[in-house]
Amino acid sequence: MLVLLTGEFKNYAWGSKSLVQDYLNLGSQDEQIAEVWFGTHPGGESKVRNEATKLSSVISGKLSFLTKFLAAQQPLSIQVHPNLLQAKQGFDRENGEGLDLADPRRNYRDELHKPEILIALTPFRALCGFRPIAELREIFLGLSAIAPRLGVLALELEKASSLKKIFAELLAAEALATELSNATNNFQPSPDDSAAVAGAKGLLLELSASFPGDTGLVVALMLNLVELDPGQAIFLPAGNVHAYLSGLGLEVMAASDNVIRGGLTVKHVDRQQLLEIADFRELTNPLVETVKLAEGLTEYEVPATEFRVYRADVSGGNLLMDIDLPGGAMVICVSGTVALSTSLDEREVLQKADVAYISQAKKFSLSGSGSAFVVLGS
Repeated sequence: MLVLLTGEFKNYAWGSKSLVQDYLNLGSQDEQIAEVWFGTHPGGESKVRNEATKLSSVISGKLSFLTKFLAAQQPLSIQVHPNLLQAKQGFDRENGEGLDLADPRRNYRDELHKPEILIALTPFRALCGFRPIAELREIFLGLSAIAPRLGVLALELEKASSLKKIFAELLAAEALATELSNATNNFQPSPDDSAAVAGAKGLLLELSASFPGDTGLVVALMLNLVELDPGQAIFLPAGNVHAYLSGLGLEVMAASDNVIRGGLTVKHVDRQQLLEIADFRELTNPLVETVKLAEGLTEYEVPATEFRVYRADVSGGNLLMDIDLPGGAMVICVSGTVALSTSLDEREVLQKADVAYISQAKKFSLSGSGSAFVVLGS
């Protein structure tokens, strides 16, 4: 089976009026498009192109993964995702409390975890995992003239105070967040600033413009500020505290909608749950490693069981033939023209932003002149 898909659009407030529109060649629109979902998740199921048929009906089941175009015009929430045990316990607990699945106070809308990878399609900025302690001390000291409490926290880090203890304090530090929001005139870069301190000042300016006085902007200082070039990626396992800041990316995740938020949002915030779930280890390298499998075929190495992600680059002199298809796969064309054919003699020619789903065939091949991401499901 080989079908082209249409995605489900999400018009969240942090979306963009141009990123998805330009990428999908939709023309000028007034709406802010934040995400376009491809999969069988009930929160936004795909349909077969030019039909009203849902993908789950065609494949007689559910996919283990969900793929999204994601466009961030302004920062998304500081958030974390649970592991499988935490998701099951949280889902049962909120059911026991009588919370409807659509209740905005819910953290858990299913029993699943949500490991995810974000691959940049344009330059993309994100916060991902906790900075190395030495760098965090440097930032706190660099900002201590503006906010003396940060200088005290720098000394606590020197004395091996835990990241969790400091994170918990900052998560509730409303007075400090207001102090920093009111001090934006003091965030101009100085020749004496290190790269980390200059970046932290810029981050505070950016976040305080959208979320003045929100403790999420203080917490953000503790996280790695990552700037991705197109094709680079970050992986967000259970417990990874993160937030997307700006840019267009391709997300692939386990098919879950469990999110625990800690700030930078008007949605439900649950600081206690976030503290219980967060992974407080330092993350020295947030970038996903890639491995070249063949000429034009690269795998993004992530420890997820629900999906595997590859980038395929084809040209007149480079065809990718007879790739094994153990289950279903989604193919997302991101540039040029990519011809997709299967061992069942099916064929579709994908243009930029076209998404196809294939299953039942034993093998598939890619040709043409372009690039695509291939997501294999479990």
